[in-house]
Amino acid sequence: MIQASKFGQQDESSSLGELSEMEQELIEQIRTIWKSILNTDIDDSSNFFKLGAGSMDVTRLVESVIELDQCVQLSLANEHVYMNSGFDEFYSMIIIKLRHGGQNDDQPKVEYKPIEMVVNKRKLCFPNQLFIQNEFIDSSNPNKTIKTINPTDETVICEVQNATREDVDRAVMAAQEAFDYGEWPQMNARDRGKLLYRLADLMEQHKEELATLESIDSGAVYTLAIKTHIGMSIDTFRYFAGWCDKIQGETIPINNARPNRNLTFTRKEPIGVCGIITPWNYPLMMVSWKMAACLAAGNTVVLKPAQVSPLTALKLAELSVQAGFPP
Repeated sequence: MIQASKFGQQDESSSLGELSEMEQELIEQIRTIWKSILNTDIDDSSNFFKLGAGSMDVTRLVESVIELDQCVQLSLANEHVYMNSGFDEFYSMIIIKLRHGGQNDDQPKVEYKPIEMVVNKRKLCFPNQLFIQNEFIDSSNPNKTIKTINPTDETVICEVQNATREDVDRAVMAAQEAFDYGEWPQMNARDRGKLLYRLADLMEQHKEELATLESIDSGAVYTLAIKTHIGMSIDTFRYFAGWCDKIQGETIPINNARPNRNLTFTRKEPIGVCGIITPWNYPLMMVSWKMAACLAAGNTVVLKPAQVSPLTALKLAELSVQAGFPP
C-alpha cells in the first residue's frame, strides 16, 4: 500500500542493503528472463513497459520467475509487475518478499514444523500436524503417526500426526467454543464472504503447490489436478462466498387475528459444529464442496480428511490462517 503523500517518491524502507551471493545470482537470472522476453539489453534503469512489453509478456514474466529455484515459494501476481515496472524496482520487490518468506508482510502467519521437499521443480513446504484453534499441534500421542504413501511409486512422502480420541474431543470443544463465543458468530455475513473470497485467492496463488501435493498424495495427473482438483475447489469457495449475504428467511402471509396484527417469518441460522469426513478421491475438492457451504452458512467445522491423502487439507488449513479466519 502506498500513502498518497508519498506517491511517486522512493520508499526508503525498500532499500536492500548488502546483497548476498545468492541474491546477486537471482538478479542476474531475472535479468536474463527480462532480456529473453524483451530482446534487448537490461540495466537497472530499464522499464518493462517502456521497452514494449504487453499483458502477455507480464504473464510470461511471472510464470518464468516463479519457476526459478529460489522463487518456488514466492507469492507473485501480475499486479506486482505493473506496480514495479522498473528492473531495479522489480528485483528489489522480489528480494524483499523472499526475505520475508515469500509472502505479504500483512498476512497472518502460522508456525509449524514443515515438511520440505522438491517435486515437479517446485519446493514444497507443508504441515503434517493436527490443526486446532488456528494452531498446528502434535497429537496427544505424538508417536502415533500415519505414513502417507505416494501411490505412483509407493514411497513414503511423510508421516502425519494421527489424532487420538482426546484430540478429537479437544477439536470438537474448540469448534463449539468458537461457535458460541468466538469472533466467527459475531461476524456479519458480508465479512464472512470476504474471508472466503480471500481464501480462494490464496488457493489460486498457491495452485501449483496444491496441485503438486494432490498429485503425489493421491496419484492424480498434475495437469488434471491443477485444472480440476484445484481449479474447481477455488471456484467452489468463490461460489459459496457469494452466498454468504444471500441466505435469507421469508415473511409468511397469514390470516390476521383481531385485534392484534400478527407477523410470521422464518429466520435461517447456522446449526453449530459440522463434522466432515471426506474420501480419498479428489481430496481437496471433496473438502471444498462440504466445508465452503458450512462456513458460508456461519457454522464451524471439524474435518477428518482421508488418511491416505490428507496433505492438501493440511495446506488449506495453513492458508485459512493467512486469509484471516479467526480461531
